[in-house]
Amino acid sequence: MEELFINVSEKEIIKKASDGKVNEGIEDIKLKEVKVEFIKLPQNVEELKQIKREGENGKFVTVALLLAALKTWKKEDEETCALMMKELLDSPTVSNNYNNFAKQFVKDRMLQNDKYAFLADAYYDGATPENAYKPSEPLTVTLREYPYAPQVSTMYGPELYVEKIVSDFKGADSERSVSVYKDPKDNKWYIWSDTYKGLLVDIKTPVK
Repeated sequence: MEELFINVSEKEIIKKASDGKVNEGIEDIKLKEVKVEFIKLPQNVEELKQIKREGENGKFVTVALLLAALKTWKKEDEETCALMMKELLDSPTVSNNYNNFAKQFVKDRMLQNDKYAFLADAYYDGATPENAYKPSEPLTVTLREYPYAPQVSTMYGPELYVEKIVSDFKGADSERSVSVYKDPKDNKWYIWSDTYKGLLVDIKTPVK
């Protein structure tokens, strides 16, 4: 049923290795860039679970769903976001990753400078500090591969291949990334450890 919620499109991009001054002799790198369009933004964990996270593009969808989860955070309702985050972070292999400490961290960051009002929107296409982080319609998220190979981790037992997904958003002068992995027990992609925290640090102040 995921087609009711999202569309996924992909293209190949070239990341330049040299600007004529540095990195001479290093080849340009071909990377996959994926755009996730939300036909209907999932509003709770039940809707989130309907969206497919298996397959090669599941890693991009998982990060886009992380942003969808953060968008639901409200001072009067932390639980909706928490349940969605738990679904994205706790896998058959890695449990209790999204716990009370993680929930408190998200709350602290969202309340800091009232970031809950604009933080999640900042990662959607069209959002800039100049337009107070108002995303374009329909809501889309553009993500790309990291140019280096996945890292292998055995800290939870089986070999898990952890790779970064990158957002070149307008809220900072440098890219931000989240790490993901595919759990071999259900073949779904999940957010790795606490790498989501990098999305919650301060961004450029929106223009009012």
